[in-house]
Amino acid sequence: MNRFFLSVFFLLIVWPVSLAQVTRAENDIFEGYRERGIVVAQESGMAPMSYREVNGDPKGYIIDLWRKWSAETGVPVTFYLTEWANTLNAVRSGQADVHGGLFFTSERDKYLDLTNPIFPSKGGMFVKADSGITRVSELRGRPVGVIANSFYEDLINRKYPALKAVPMETVAELLEAFFCGELDGFLADYPTLMFSVGALGKAKDVKTIEFFSHQNFRAAVVKGNVKLLGMIEEGLSRIDKDERDNIFNRWVVGDSNQIRQWLILVVVIGFTGLLVAALFPFFRGRRES
Repeated sequence: MNRFFLSVFFLLIVWPVSLAQVTRAENDIFEGYRERGIVVAQESGMAPMSYREVNGDPKGYIIDLWRKWSAETGVPVTFYLTEWANTLNAVRSGQADVHGGLFFTSERDKYLDLTNPIFPSKGGMFVKADSGITRVSELRGRPVGVIANSFYEDLINRKYPALKAVPMETVAELLEAFFCGELDGFLADYPTLMFSVGALGKAKDVKTIEFFSHQNFRAAVVKGNVKLLGMIEEGLSRIDKDERDNIFNRWVVGDSNQIRQWLILVVVIGFTGLLVAALFPFFRGRRES
């Protein structure tokens, strides 16, 4: 019995002390970064996810998400916006502390540690609306654009080796080559490309012939930096789903399929309401009789 009381006494004394030590250790991690901040690398022309405004200010969903992360943790964030391939090199070389958002690939896993999923996105194969092309197989041997060193360059080389992949440095270059006739199609992230195509006023000139399974954007640090990875995860966990959705909905509009589904739902609800209104006098008359 005495041993039992001693054990309970020990837990009551030691456990709060240990918990306080863990809390201090966590705060110490943040304190170090609160003084110097972190540099987040991200693509400079990937609207609506991330881009540089005319005046040079970083804008986009991923930018706002990291600003929210900064507000939650008290760690200052500086953005390093550059071409896609350079964002990977910046983290790998130490020029940036964190990559703001990318997809997992086996190649990236060799030199990066990635966080848990932040948000999902999907890719699509795009062609001209009047091209007559309806299947990816019809692009066999024809030039198809992708962003260099992107997840989709890796995907096209693995899944569609019969296509002639043409890497481009930026989304702007890819779209210019496509609309000039140098490319017969392109493979890219759907929200980003539709945003950019819409900004050019050419949304009706493009169609999607195939969608690809959703991938998850994740933040990333250089391989082995467990301390920084843990701090990033802790900060992201403080941003709840509603807050993430609010930020996301400010930048990303649902695709045409989602809009069609919403319209169908509205029509069905409306028709049901009209039907009930039309039948109400009939049922009321029968009840009164």
